[in-house]
Amino acid sequence: MSPTPDYMDVLDDRGKPTGEVLSRKEIHALGKLHRAVHLYVFDSKNRLLLQRRAPHVDHYPNWLSISVTGHVNAGEHSATAVQRELQEELGISLESDRIAFLFSYRQDTRSSSTYIDRQYNDVYACWLDIDSTTMVLDPNEVSEVLWVPFTTFTTMVQDPDSGLAPVYEEECAKLVAWLSKSGAP
Repeated sequence: MSPTPDYMDVLDDRGKPTGEVLSRKEIHALGKLHRAVHLYVFDSKNRLLLQRRAPHVDHYPNWLSISVTGHVNAGEHSATAVQRELQEELGISLESDRIAFLFSYRQDTRSSSTYIDRQYNDVYACWLDIDSTTMVLDPNEVSEVLWVPFTTFTTMVQDPDSGLAPVYEEECAKLVAWLSKSGAP
């Protein structure tokens, strides 16, 4: 099955496709389980690339977010989805062997009565030295990007007034622990 843009596989409690495919809007309105990808882009100076979400996105507009986020389309593998989202949001093409899968976990949140986010997040990282002014940002998703020292990011994760979207708090804490254990960045 080839990927179907703007439609996602509904998942069971183990993260396996049920065979049901719904639009992004339906998935969130009904609170159906689905898969998302999150990518953390680091550079050789131990900085993390953050994006500011566009002012008109449907959840957490104008908040700081992790480097790249997106949904896995119906029939698409998450490793392919993370490459696609990196290209769509930041205009960066990167070979799959330069992107490392870190971990996956389930997260259930509710932003509003019509946006119920129940998803499995596949978390990836890559190390890339690139000038943020050369990135081609998708204005429908991203209003700006900024590099922050990883030590600053670890402080932001624990500060509810940092401007980082609170939906990433649990994941960011897991990332900090994973990177500390692995010795990177």
